[in-house]
Amino acid sequence: MDDQFLKILVCPRSKKPLILADKEILDKLNQKIKQKEIKHISGEPVTAKPEAALLEKENGVLYLIEDGIPNLIYENGIQWNHY
Repeated sequence: MDDQFLKILVCPRSKKPLILADKEILDKLNQKIKQKEIKHISGEPVTAKPEAALLEKENGVLYLIEDGIPNLIYENGIQWNHY
């Protein structure tokens, strides 16, 4: 993801900055998705393995990036600090 683009992205709920999730988080996320343990904030199960994710560190919310497009709809985020 382009660094300039990343600098302007914020969490739609908290308005806090987003950072790219590191490899460790992404690997853990994809493993839990494979085991059908991850749900969106809306309660729907996460089925697609993302290529990347954005993290709002303070509140622990992950926003998935699929096909190069970040999904910044809060309900489609993952409350990562619950996992």
